[in-house]
Amino acid sequence: MFDRPGCLLAFVPGFLRSRLVVGLLQLLVPSFLRPGPSEPKKLHPTAWLDGMRGISALCVVIYHSSLLWFTWDLHEGYVPGSYEILKLPIIRLFISGPPHVAIFFIVSGYAISYKTLKLIHQGRFDDVGSTLASSFFRRHPRLFMPAAVVTFFSALMTQMGWYDLQGLPGVAIPTREPAHAGSLREQMVHFAWTEVWNTDPIGQEHARGGIPRTVENPYDANLWTLPIEFNTSMVVFMFLAAFSRVRNRVRMSVAFALIIYFEYFWAYWALFLFLAGMLICDLHFEIDDHRSRSAKNMISSEDDVLPIWARVPQGIVSRISRKIAGSSFFGRITGISLFTLALWMLSVPEKTYIDTLYTHMGAVVLVLAVDHSTHLQIVFTNPISQYLGRISYSLYLIHGPLLWTLGSVLGRRCVAFMGGETNETYVLGVAMAAFLWWPVAIWVADLTYRGVDSKCVQLARWSYEKLLRKEA
Repeated sequence: MFDRPGCLLAFVPGFLRSRLVVGLLQLLVPSFLRPGPSEPKKLHPTAWLDGMRGISALCVVIYHSSLLWFTWDLHEGYVPGSYEILKLPIIRLFISGPPHVAIFFIVSGYAISYKTLKLIHQGRFDDVGSTLASSFFRRHPRLFMPAAVVTFFSALMTQMGWYDLQGLPGVAIPTREPAHAGSLREQMVHFAWTEVWNTDPIGQEHARGGIPRTVENPYDANLWTLPIEFNTSMVVFMFLAAFSRVRNRVRMSVAFALIIYFEYFWAYWALFLFLAGMLICDLHFEIDDHRSRSAKNMISSEDDVLPIWARVPQGIVSRISRKIAGSSFFGRITGISLFTLALWMLSVPEKTYIDTLYTHMGAVVLVLAVDHSTHLQIVFTNPISQYLGRISYSLYLIHGPLLWTLGSVLGRRCVAFMGGETNETYVLGVAMAAFLWWPVAIWVADLTYRGVDSKCVQLARWSYEKLLRKEA
């Protein structure tokens, strides 16, 4: 009955078949090949955060692919006098993973606190409560619902034997096959219990330096960050709820003290990064408030001494002069210098926990420098960075299963095709595998973003709005 292509369409009414086929084809076309709006969309003030998140996600995928295709030696520190260019400071960030996790966590702390802190600085405390309630409600499904969908397909791929069991010899992680059950039913039961265990909103420990993780997802070990992100997000939301009505600088001082306490006394590195992102965001609004007050005071002082006909032009001149001062050559040099320093600190190989302190501080300096340097934000607000930002979470979710299935097979076959006896032919084989794998990864991530990630976000928001009690 089902031996011919398209036979399943026989069960679809005739007037719906063409729409179904067209809709399916449209779904399969990646978003960057679709016609966009006639006018470019205006970027949000925090659009650079999305771009930074996208570039970090890209580098994390490159890091994990290097573990599949190369040895651990690739990630050792640079030895002076050697010709290993990829190990040089700053350059090695393109193939490193942990530094970008630190950046991602700080960016997340900034992003999830942005709206709440903006309302706090505006004095709209009733709206602060509503915003935090919505954030609490939607955070769990936003993180875990898309991951559950992708993990479901990973479980199916496991049952169908799609994970490569050979891998390349001598590489860091040649294979990574999830537990293979005896039947599809047993596989689905295993998947269900895995999701229950990994989405526990209460019982999971906070990440601490030097202490191994107690929970890992057997279908994708790369998802270890999700429970940590959820736990630390809850701490950020609770802190904002507790300190929303206190004076701004008191709140910032307490946040700074907690950051030092968590990092240097208890090694709660994830809390350090999320709270640091929140503090950078708070500092951003505090500086904006200070500039706004200074501008008002300057204009009011001008109004006291100038005649009416001179007040407006003089006010315009004052604003222009402040703009010029804010974008001075010295300011640009300072921003670029801090940005370069941050990249160097992020490049320190993490061999001990002390080394991770350099990484964490580098991530803080990086986000702080870009936040206050509009000329640096161009790196993260261009169309490519913005696109990577949109698909970043989906790319993060799908790259693990796709690497240890398609990526592993492509690596073996391309290296064999090129010979692989010498370093040069081996690298050429890996380059060929990467050239074939990356378009598939971007396409699957784009499809996952449109079909899963964005839909889960919409569902969580819709559910919250439907469940809200109508105010009298």
